[in-house]
Amino acid sequence: MTSLPSFRRSFRMIQRNLLVYKHTWMIIFSGFFEPLFYLLGIGVGLGVMIGEAAGVPYGAFLAPGLLATSCMQGAISDGFFNIFFKLHFQKTYDGILATPMRAPDIAFGEMLWAMGRGSIYAAAFMVVLIVMGETTGSPMILSRWAVLALPAALLVSAAFASIALCITSFARKIQDFDIVVGLIVLPMFLFSGAFFPIEQLPSPIQWVIQAGPLYHGVELLRSLTTGRVTWTILIHVAYLIVVGGSAFAIATRRLERTLIK
Repeated sequence: MTSLPSFRRSFRMIQRNLLVYKHTWMIIFSGFFEPLFYLLGIGVGLGVMIGEAAGVPYGAFLAPGLLATSCMQGAISDGFFNIFFKLHFQKTYDGILATPMRAPDIAFGEMLWAMGRGSIYAAAFMVVLIVMGETTGSPMILSRWAVLALPAALLVSAAFASIALCITSFARKIQDFDIVVGLIVLPMFLFSGAFFPIEQLPSPIQWVIQAGPLYHGVELLRSLTTGRVTWTILIHVAYLIVVGGSAFAIATRRLERTLIK
């Protein structure tokens, strides 16, 4: 039976990762720039030509979508390749198990680290949105509900960190991630409503999109930053909690089986 993780022991994983990245800290922040460039190129540049989307200025429509994708990218950048190398090549976790830490502690610690990385991107991106809105005269945050966007971004990051950890626990070779990124992550990035309203797509495609986690992250953050808050926001929150929690439970069990043979 899989034991519950200890926060105190799991925090040691965060400390360990901080020491590893101490002299290469720019790697942690590198993922922040991609959504920023999308915002500048598409939201500001192309947005002038587009005008509005879903009844709001295109920049204000695009910004929360890119905030959600930033959370996703920050979480999976650690949850995929870094954890895979620690697990199968560096054998980092084998050495850690020689300490009082157990597999659930490792899984929870890595999830917290990936969540933290995604949250750093989200916080920095929120600051950029506020500054750009003030300097361009076209606000990208339209509501005071946006104060809840950062906690919501934490939830999105946690869900994707757990999903990434779960997928990594099933991967057997590094090439497996090419399939995941090409057939799952990239389509989610393009078609989950970050760049355009999904209502213009055929209904069957909308159903597929709505089954994915990024759609719910985008809708949750967009509801808060635009002030269009309704009861449906609870659906997005519940979805991310259930999917993220289920993915973490599966990842923990599989990691324990892999490490303790």
